[in-house]
Amino acid sequence: MAELFQFVLMLLLCLAGLPRFILWIESHRLGERDLRPSEDPASQGLLQDSVPTVLIQIPVYNDAEALRSQLSNLTQIDWPRESLEIQILDDSNDGSGGLIQGWVSELRSEGVPVTCLQRTHRKGFKAGALASGLRQSHAPFVAIFDADFQIPADFLRRTIPAFEDSSTGLVQCRWGFSNREENMLTRVQARLLDAHFHIEHRARSRAGRFFNFNGTAGVWRRAAITEAGGWSDDTVVEDTDLSLRAWRCGWKFIYRDDVICEGHLPTNFRAFRTQQRRWTAGAMQLFQKEKSRARHSSLWADLDIQSRFLTPMACFALVLLTMCAPLRRIYPELLGSDPRWWPLVSTPIVEIPFLFFAVLFVVFYYGSTGGRWQQRVVESFFILILGTGMAFYTCGSLLEGLLGRVSTFERTPKSAVSSGGRSPTGWEYLYFLVITGLFLSALQEGFISVLPLLGMTMVGLLWSFLSFKSKISASTSGERGLPLAGTDLIS
Repeated sequence: MAELFQFVLMLLLCLAGLPRFILWIESHRLGERDLRPSEDPASQGLLQDSVPTVLIQIPVYNDAEALRSQLSNLTQIDWPRESLEIQILDDSNDGSGGLIQGWVSELRSEGVPVTCLQRTHRKGFKAGALASGLRQSHAPFVAIFDADFQIPADFLRRTIPAFEDSSTGLVQCRWGFSNREENMLTRVQARLLDAHFHIEHRARSRAGRFFNFNGTAGVWRRAAITEAGGWSDDTVVEDTDLSLRAWRCGWKFIYRDDVICEGHLPTNFRAFRTQQRRWTAGAMQLFQKEKSRARHSSLWADLDIQSRFLTPMACFALVLLTMCAPLRRIYPELLGSDPRWWPLVSTPIVEIPFLFFAVLFVVFYYGSTGGRWQQRVVESFFILILGTGMAFYTCGSLLEGLLGRVSTFERTPKSAVSSGGRSPTGWEYLYFLVITGLFLSALQEGFISVLPLLGMTMVGLLWSFLSFKSKISASTSGERGLPLAGTDLIS
């Protein structure tokens, strides 16, 4: 029955990739039609007679170094000062509060309508800070930016006109990346996120389907936030949680692929793993929360939304397949392997097409977002390595979310020299030893077909492990400015 089990695992992985395949087809059919700047007459001045007040919120937690370059752009925002409010929501506990207050005072002296709201606690984390700031304003529109994201000068001019449609509750813009070329990890992340926005968000938006606010580089209609029940801190993915509740209330979401907001990618595995754990575990928290809501929506809408939660669970199938495929051949008696079932999974007509189409899909899906073909192939190959290498860690994050073991919002370390983040666990090292042993055994026995998956998993794990041993230099200091003397600005 080991063959049947392996066949089921392969089938589950194919099904997990099906939603993305459909989105890729839908996005490909769109072509470049919606990449041109909007020709909506509102953007030509329809709002000049009645410019609405817009609140810009910038939540900060021990991010003073990242915030400094952000603040310098606030003077360039193209929006009437009398219709603009800017809040720095500072929950920092690293002693940087005085510096931030000083910077805010300088901006106020230049006529920038900015205030700094500092809390003495982190109740509710980012969601709590956003809710607290919202209570201090009556602005009908709220733009939200993380500290490491740059606000384009014309951002409000290009997004607020979309709210002329009274049913529009959210405008989400595309992320750009100021440090895309810093190393292979940032290049891979950039390609993953490019596909997330350019393919998934774009196709969903044009089809009128659900997509979520990504926590930054977006504008909310205040009424949508209020009707949805406001910010909630019972998950660590408050952005997706609010998006789902607002969507179920009937609000329409718009995605702008042509409005790009530059942000900063995690530069090392320590920060990357922290970010992925929060996103993955938070998605499972929300999955548990959503189960009670699902019956109130149409069947198709429920299936569409639930697929977003179930797709990450494919990592369980990937980890099991990585171990099952070689074990079934090397130790057939251990798994009750039956040679009569081998044609189901062990013939070239099954294994080779499965591996070929898996690689081809990754290259076409993630490689369709631009760049030279050599760059697309190389980065797509490293996506495979990263995905297989992170699968075991992702399984742990999923279980933590499902079992309710994640309650603290863990910020992503923004600096390359930051000491925060998630290190490999003993279980991951043990998994690496098991995979290495299976690889060597399969190589010795001549089971060539299982070597690619085992090899990619080994390299992915080794890539992650070695990054924790190497000394990472703060190569982004030129972009962010020199470290601020006398204050520990990096948590």
